[in-house]
Amino acid sequence: MDLTWDLDTLYTSFNSEKFKGDVELLDQHITNLNKWAEKNLKDRSNATFKIEEFLKLYNEYKSLYSCLYCYAYLISSVDSSNVEAMDVLDDMEDSDSLVIETFVSFNNWINHFNNIDELIDASPYLIEHRFYIKELLLQSKYLLSEDVEVVIAKMQSTGSRSWERLYMELTSTILMDIDIEGELKKVSLSELRNIAYEKSESLRKVAYYAEADACKSISQASAACLNGISGEALTIYDMRGYKSPLEKVLMVSRMDYETLNAMLSAIKERLPIFHEYYHKKAEILGHKVSLPFYDIFAPVGDANTKISYLDTRDLIVSSFKTFSEELADFAKKVFDNKWIDAEPRTGKGNYGRCVDIFPIRESRIMANFTGNFSDVGVLAHEIGHAYHSYCLRNEKMLNTDYPTPIAETAAIFCETIVNNALLNIMPTNEGLSILEKSISDVGYYIVDFYGRYLFENKLFERRKSGQLSVEELNELMLSCMVEAYGDSIDVETIHPYMWMNKAGYYMAGNEFLNFPYSFGVLFSKGVYSEYMKKGEAFVEQYNIFLSSTSKNNIVDIAKIIDIDVHSIDFWRNALNLIQKDIEEFINKA
Repeated sequence: MDLTWDLDTLYTSFNSEKFKGDVELLDQHITNLNKWAEKNLKDRSNATFKIEEFLKLYNEYKSLYSCLYCYAYLISSVDSSNVEAMDVLDDMEDSDSLVIETFVSFNNWINHFNNIDELIDASPYLIEHRFYIKELLLQSKYLLSEDVEVVIAKMQSTGSRSWERLYMELTSTILMDIDIEGELKKVSLSELRNIAYEKSESLRKVAYYAEADACKSISQASAACLNGISGEALTIYDMRGYKSPLEKVLMVSRMDYETLNAMLSAIKERLPIFHEYYHKKAEILGHKVSLPFYDIFAPVGDANTKISYLDTRDLIVSSFKTFSEELADFAKKVFDNKWIDAEPRTGKGNYGRCVDIFPIRESRIMANFTGNFSDVGVLAHEIGHAYHSYCLRNEKMLNTDYPTPIAETAAIFCETIVNNALLNIMPTNEGLSILEKSISDVGYYIVDFYGRYLFENKLFERRKSGQLSVEELNELMLSCMVEAYGDSIDVETIHPYMWMNKAGYYMAGNEFLNFPYSFGVLFSKGVYSEYMKKGEAFVEQYNIFLSSTSKNNIVDIAKIIDIDVHSIDFWRNALNLIQKDIEEFINKA
């Protein structure tokens, strides 16, 4: 069975007539948008007609941009040496910057209307885009003048974007010499981190400390990057009127402080549950008291059975069928229509990712299939993302954006369905490995990300007073990790440069890429719990929920499936499900 994807429904090549024609068409869309704004935003006459006309033009632009950008991104994601793809991505970003002034002008223009609901109600097209328009109005309060926004965008290309590129270059090019089975090999940082999942303890330990040494060697430059990016974020968000970068992230995530605080309070309460798991893992791996950090992702059990790609497809489809025929049929289509690139090869990113291409109502999934049973869960997870976008297939382009915290819900839900199926069919020893891997993954998103959330919060607070030295960043990182992991981890083994191994800290404009994933894990557990209570009756409710995620805030989305995210009890109940898994693991190990 072919493990590579088919992109021909997008484009056959960068040199195809369709691709070159669409590039020219995109330029025309940009020109049309900018000319339209120059002509129509001078006064407030015919407001309903003008808003509708702009949204139609912008939908067309975003749809075409999405196709071109996704094609180049997909090519580069499986071939990092493809210079042409990288050049196209740069060109796409440059093109997008050409409509910033028009977009800001429209936002500022629409903000002057006090009767926006009346204007929306006069047009079926605007009614369809009501939530999007209201979001624009909310965000427009934090926009500066057109001239200032353009200057900020241009300065960021030589400011935070340059710092981000420098960090990416530093961390992707550094190589360390380590002994692997008697042979000295040069290994990248990403490869060193992947060794954390190897069976050999000595190799895990060597790789872990090699990573620490690598980080130390580029720590001064990385600290400059982090200070530059965080400093710029504080300056810009202060100019816009945000109280903090966190307030901005919550707004973009359509989430409120009450939800965040309820979740974090529940997590903090239940950290000891995870500490018990790490203590047990330390015992299993032969450590006297606490778990060394280099063993935190170590495999437990004896999972040696392999599975073919064809059997993986059949297992996922049959597992999904226990939930609904529609989900199973969708998964079958994903495999049969070659939406997945699962072949491991040089130059391909070592991660799973789903890219949604809404204009053609398709997705593409990148994974690295090695025949291990853990690969089954990865594919189920990414197909869950694709199913989410499938549920939004009838929406216009501007109505397809859903918040990051919700993005993981369908993915983890599907992964849970398949993992439960695996636990039922695997031998006891291999079932234990799958259970432990599941707990380990959850622990990473809950405990580790809690520590990283604490770090980022404190980083921004201290950055207000000036730049932080490498030593200050180390001290801050170490204290936050200890607060999260407690005494379950051997403190002496926590290398303090962990502020360098989370790319999210360096992704300009994407602050706090931590708590949204904790939300996703716990919320999906709560959703699965609702499914277990309601059974088949939940299926239609679940599909309605997914199809509503792009037009609601998180509180209202959750209500569709009878969940109150403001209630700490909801989060406690979600954590109870994880506690049951941990107790089962401790009893069986």
